[in-house]
Amino acid sequence: MQDFRRLVGFTLFITYLVILAGAVVRGTGSGLGCPDWPRCFGQWIPPIDVSELPANYKEVYTIAGKEIADFDAFKTWTEYLNRLIGAFLGFLIFIMFFKSFKHSEQEPNLPWFCGIILFLVLIQGGLGAVVVSSHLKPFIITLHMMLALLLMFTLHYLRKYCFDLMNFGLNFVADKKNLFHTKILILLTSLQVVMGTQVREQVDSLMRDLKTATADTVVDQLGWMFYVHRSFSVILVVYCVWNLMRLYRFDETGGAFQRNLLFLVLILVNVASGIGLNYFGFPAQMQPPHLFVAVLAMGVLFEQYLNQKGSLIS
Repeated sequence: MQDFRRLVGFTLFITYLVILAGAVVRGTGSGLGCPDWPRCFGQWIPPIDVSELPANYKEVYTIAGKEIADFDAFKTWTEYLNRLIGAFLGFLIFIMFFKSFKHSEQEPNLPWFCGIILFLVLIQGGLGAVVVSSHLKPFIITLHMMLALLLMFTLHYLRKYCFDLMNFGLNFVADKKNLFHTKILILLTSLQVVMGTQVREQVDSLMRDLKTATADTVVDQLGWMFYVHRSFSVILVVYCVWNLMRLYRFDETGGAFQRNLLFLVLILVNVASGIGLNYFGFPAQMQPPHLFVAVLAMGVLFEQYLNQKGSLIS
C-alpha cells in the first residue's frame, strides 16, 4: 500500500504540473498553437518552422470555420508540451487503476474509485479536443479547468484514504471545531475562484472575440462581477487572518496553524498578482501565476479539510 500511495502522490504532483501548463497555455494565448487534436498540424512531432507546413496551411487547418493565425513555433510547442504532460498524467492514472486491483482484498472499493478517476481523465482529454474544435470558447475552457480541479481533489482524497488504510485501527478523530472554519474558507475560496473564471471569460470575450477592448480599456468595460471579485478578496483575507489568530491561540491538533499560514501567504500572493492584472491590463505573463497560486491555495485548504475530518475509513 505504501508504494501505491507514493504513486498516487506522484500522480497528484503531475496533476498540478498539468494545471500549471494549462495556465501557461492560456496566458500566452497558445491554445490554438496546435489546430488539430490529438496530432499537431497533422504530425505527432510538431513543426518548428513554417516551411514544414503546406503553403495553404491556414485553409487546411481552419477551426470552426475560422482561419487560424500565422504559425508561431513557441505557441505550437507550448500547447504540444501541455498535451504531452496531460498524456503522461493519463498513463499514470491508468497504471494506478491497474495496480489498485492488487489491493482490492484489503479495500474492495479501491478499483472502483480509481476507475472513476480514470473516467474523469478520459473526459478531460476529450474536453481538451473540444476546446480546440470550439476555437477556444471561454465557457469550454472554464469547464476544462474545473474538471482539472475535480481531478486534483479526488487524488488528494485518495492519497489520504490510502494513508488511513495503512493506519487502520488507529483512532483519527474529527476536529469538528476547526473543520467548521475550514469549510467556511473552502466556501469563500470556491466562490472567489468561480467569480475569477467569470471575469476571465469576460476579458477573453472583450479582447479576443469581440475585439472591443484593449489592455488599456478592458477594465473599464468589465461588469459588476469584476468589482465583486476584487472586493471579495478582502473578506477572504480578513477571515483567514482571524482564523489564523484563533489557531495560534487554541490549536492543539498540530499542523493546522502551519497549513493555514501557508494558505494565507498564497492568498496574499494571489491578491498581489490580481492587483497587477487590474492595473496593467491583464498582461499575459501575470495570468498563469494568478491562476496557479489560487489552485495551490485550494489544494492546501482541501488537504487541511481532509486532515481535520479524521479517518476516511468508516
